[in-house]
Amino acid sequence: MNDVVVLPTGVRSDTVRTRVTTMIVCADPTRATSLDSAMGAMGLDTTVLGAGSQVREYADRHTPPDTCFIVTPLPDGPVLPLIRMLRSRGWHKITVLSGHADARAVHAALLADVRSVVVQPSSGQSVQPTMRPKGSAHLSERELEVLRMVADGQTNREVGERLGLSALTVKSHLARIARKLGSGDRAQMVATAIRNGYIR
Repeated sequence: MNDVVVLPTGVRSDTVRTRVTTMIVCADPTRATSLDSAMGAMGLDTTVLGAGSQVREYADRHTPPDTCFIVTPLPDGPVLPLIRMLRSRGWHKITVLSGHADARAVHAALLADVRSVVVQPSSGQSVQPTMRPKGSAHLSERELEVLRMVADGQTNREVGERLGLSALTVKSHLARIARKLGSGDRAQMVATAIRNGYIR
């Protein structure tokens, strides 16, 4: 399976070559070379590092790139603390490429404000289909809107302000979503929705 490369939004194709810098953090030399070649062919100016410790040293000396792709796993520790460190230093456009289809890991990464998570199982590994949660029914467009904002870490008050609703109305929407997804826990609702493809 070929590596997936997503260009940042809001960048015109005729300005990509001179405007976009990309950091690739990948411990697998073969995959790092593949990503580097693919992004270079699209005109992105890439820097390739092989471990989180190298990223920390790089972050101390350089301004953040336009985008950062982190391929898990890394050999020198968990990825989430590294992501939090990068975000604290202004690295805001981070995408995680993972070979492990774990809804909890995806949810944790999204809560850490990763821009997106691309799950790409390695050869020989399959992604097992998931059962629809008990009691799940069709979510309305409004419920999906609310759920997406909750997944972004917004409070009921913030969701209400964005949608022109009272916090009580938002709470009522979340109660209906909870009944449909079979869980009243916000984190579990988001994880279930992501796992079943209701939101991305």
